[in-house]
Amino acid sequence: MKKWKMAIISLFGMGLLLMGCGKEEAQPVAIQEGVDKCDVCHMMVANDHNATQILLNDGRALKFDDIGCMNEWAHQNGVEHVHTQFVRDYNTDEWLKAEDASFVYDASFSTPMGYGIHSFKDKATAEKFVQEQGKGTLMTYADLSNHGWARNMTQNHGHGDANHAGEGQQHGTQDSNSMHGNTDSQKTHN
Repeated sequence: MKKWKMAIISLFGMGLLLMGCGKEEAQPVAIQEGVDKCDVCHMMVANDHNATQILLNDGRALKFDDIGCMNEWAHQNGVEHVHTQFVRDYNTDEWLKAEDASFVYDASFSTPMGYGIHSFKDKATAEKFVQEQGKGTLMTYADLSNHGWARNMTQNHGHGDANHAGEGQQHGTQDSNSMHGNTDSQKTHN
């Protein structure tokens, strides 16, 4: 009888242990500059604060050069396939879950595809950025679903490569309200 009780107690204990060892938290995949291309506009993805990615339920990682491209993919393909969306902190390039990040939008902010959105690790950092720039609209992850996603078509979308200048301009639409000139925001590191 003792062996039987010990077996049940052991199985119960192992079950509790296994329940505590659930799936590991999703992690972003490293960006390989010169290799990785945006899954929407097919531009090269720079390993910088503009890079974003989606981890799909099937384990694949999709990489994007601009948060707007990531949004476009999710809109066209449906979020039911998405496990996790990652963005990067503007100041540190640290990967963040998109739902945990804060965002700042202004049509004049320079981003690879002209969507003008930067992501930040927290609201206080985003607010500080708005103060420093003297412009920008603070947004939450939930606010992104109601955002217009217009592109500033006056920006150079070629990532500095003359062979790719203008690539990707076939996706997205130009909104007359987004035409505010090409005033680049300057990134500063403390």
